[in-house]
Amino acid sequence: MKNFVLSSTVAVVALMGSTAIAATATATGPVTVKMIEVTTDLDAIQNAEAAAVWANIDADLTAAIISQLGVLLDPEGAEIVIDIDEVSLATSFEQAIGTEEAYLQGDVLLRVPGPDNNENYTLTVSSLQAESFYPDGTVIGDLTQGSDVYYRAMLDAFAANVVRNLED
Repeated sequence: MKNFVLSSTVAVVALMGSTAIAATATATGPVTVKMIEVTTDLDAIQNAEAAAVWANIDADLTAAIISQLGVLLDPEGAEIVIDIDEVSLATSFEQAIGTEEAYLQGDVLLRVPGPDNNENYTLTVSSLQAESFYPDGTVIGDLTQGSDVYYRAMLDAFAANVVRNLED
């Protein structure tokens, strides 16, 4: 059975028992994940409106990664640890959607079983990159920083990049 441990600052997926869900296959076999942890210090965001919009980012980004990965939980699987940059959340909130200045940034650590498989990098996804995740018919000029469409697209773009790096 999988256990979701969620709080305002940490979202973790961990394996308990031996139940698993469907996996995405790669050339070397299914990608398995033991844990996904996303942390954001929302108290560090000085912009109250930005903090309100991103209030559930930990749980929502975890769910986006699970959705895109079709994650197979395994106690021997990879660990995904993400620390979202709070300063970028507040700063980019004041920028126009559809620009490189509106972005989501975080430090990603992939701990993959085996020698020399770990990867640590900073991932930045701009609102321009997230446009491909907007539903058909979305009018960019109608979006605001607080819109659900924009929020979901930014998370889905970030999650897609994490999954791509894990599968490579």
